[in-house]
Amino acid sequence: MSIARVFPTRTSMSPIDKDAYFDVPDLFTPKYEEAHISCTFTWDIQKANDLAIQWRKFAKVVKLGGVAIDGESNQPFQAGMYLKQGVTITTRGCPNKKYKRCPFCGVNENFIEFDVFPKGNINQDNNLLACSQKGWDRRMEMFSYEKGIELKGGLDKFLLTRRRAEDLRSLSIKSLWLACDQDSGIEPLRKAVKILFDVGFTRSHLYCYVLIGDNARENIHRLREVYKMGCMPFAQLFKNKENDIKYHRSWKHLQRRWDLPAIIRKRCKSITPKGLNEKAK
Repeated sequence: MSIARVFPTRTSMSPIDKDAYFDVPDLFTPKYEEAHISCTFTWDIQKANDLAIQWRKFAKVVKLGGVAIDGESNQPFQAGMYLKQGVTITTRGCPNKKYKRCPFCGVNENFIEFDVFPKGNINQDNNLLACSQKGWDRRMEMFSYEKGIELKGGLDKFLLTRRRAEDLRSLSIKSLWLACDQDSGIEPLRKAVKILFDVGFTRSHLYCYVLIGDNARENIHRLREVYKMGCMPFAQLFKNKENDIKYHRSWKHLQRRWDLPAIIRKRCKSITPKGLNEKAK
C-alpha cells in the first residue's frame, strides 16, 4: 500500500524518503492509497487539520493523528515510518508520570516495556533506564551491534547506576543526553555525571538539556553548573501547549548562546544580557 506521511514541522528526526512531505501537495505530487498526517507538537494542530483537508484530493484515505492529537501510543514503534531510519523507541511512557515528578513534561503514558523492538543507533525512549534488568540486557545486546549510538531521549539521573553506566561504556557511544530542568536537579545530575566519568566517559560524550525561561540568573547559574561538571548544556526555552509565550528577545539571545558548543566553550563565563530579567508575557 502506498502511504504518504505528512508532517506540519520538519525536525532533525523527521524521515527524508520520497514519501515524506512537509507541506501541501503540488501538481507533481503522486496519488496515494493513504495519507497520514502526523502531528507531534500541540501548536501544530491547526496546521495539521489544514493539511488533512489539502491532502484529500491526493489520497483515497486521509488519517490525522500523532502524539499531539492522540497522545503517546501504547503500541510498539514502527521503524522508519514517522521518524527517520536509524531511530528506535524500545519503551513507551515514563514511571515518573505516575508520581507527577515533572509537571512540565507532556508524557501521558505510564511506563511500558516492549519485548519486541526495532534496531537502531538513535534511541528516543522517554526513560530507557526504567527498564527491568532483563529488558535492559536485551537492549544492551541490540545496541552492541550498532555504531555511533546516541541516547537522545535523555538518561534519568535518578536511575543511573554504576553497573548500567559500565554497560553503556562497553558500547560504541557517540552521545549520552541527560536533563537538568530545575535547580533541584543540579546535585543529582552531578552524581550521575561523576558515575559516567568514573567508568570512562568524557566531556565529548555528555550532553544535557536545560530548560530555561523563568528566572534568568537561576537559569544561567544552572547552565554554568552543568558545563562545569562536565556536560555540554543545551538551553531550551519552555513552551506551553499553545506555544503562545512571548519571550523578550534577550531570552532568545540567551538560548542561542547556550545552544552552539563553540559559543558555549568560548563564552561559558557570560554575564546576564540586558533585558533577561523581564518576565515572559
